[in-house]
Amino acid sequence: MNRTFAPLLLLLGVPLLAHAGTDALLKSAQDAYSQGDYEQALVRYDSVNTTQSSASLLFNIGNCWSKLGDTPHAILYYERALRAAPGAEDIQANLDQARTKVVDRVNELPGFTLGSLWDRLQGGTDVDQWARRSLWACAITALLVALSFFLRQAALKRILLSVGALGFVMTVCAAGLAAFRVHEVDSRMEAIIMQPKVDILGEPHEGATTLFILHDGTKLSVLKEQDGWSEVKLSNGSVGWVQRSALETI
Repeated sequence: MNRTFAPLLLLLGVPLLAHAGTDALLKSAQDAYSQGDYEQALVRYDSVNTTQSSASLLFNIGNCWSKLGDTPHAILYYERALRAAPGAEDIQANLDQARTKVVDRVNELPGFTLGSLWDRLQGGTDVDQWARRSLWACAITALLVALSFFLRQAALKRILLSVGALGFVMTVCAAGLAAFRVHEVDSRMEAIIMQPKVDILGEPHEGATTLFILHDGTKLSVLKEQDGWSEVKLSNGSVGWVQRSALETI
């Protein structure tokens, strides 16, 4: 073998071997799951999750936890899967089913029409909607500008350039909304309570007044953290402090 190509073949071979190993591990996990050995399936799915992640993998891990009767972990991984694939109906269905087993029933605050309109404007559950629109607007703008160079009629050229300018503005606006939407999804700090029962306190220290009690599987928004404590907010607007160790971030 030519020594010049040996390092190249090695570099190409290692990723291929790793990919083959991952595929084999996933196959063995799926086989274990289909045979009802959910503990082994979970171990193997978790091994894959240490090196790569996807909505389907997180969904399968959630299913394993659900079969093992661990509702908080099932909800955690369904939430993570849904964040990776917003709007996935199968993930949402399993998440809704798992939530029926949670003790706490937290009612959301009534939404405002403006808020709902703003959510739809951002793209709702489709995180990539505005990214696609910005690409289309950019392509159309480029086409109009290119066509204007081949036209001899001054009036028609001005129209095309004017529409092209409008398309450029739409491209910038769509790109801005796309960036905002991605940042909003990535930066959203949410967590699941993993302990059977926790006290939500009025202040971040032991002995503070207990405001209310929550149970495992409940979803919270994390507002800030301080000295091992997290300030959390429920979907009904209630706010308090809980020990960070009681939570697992989505």
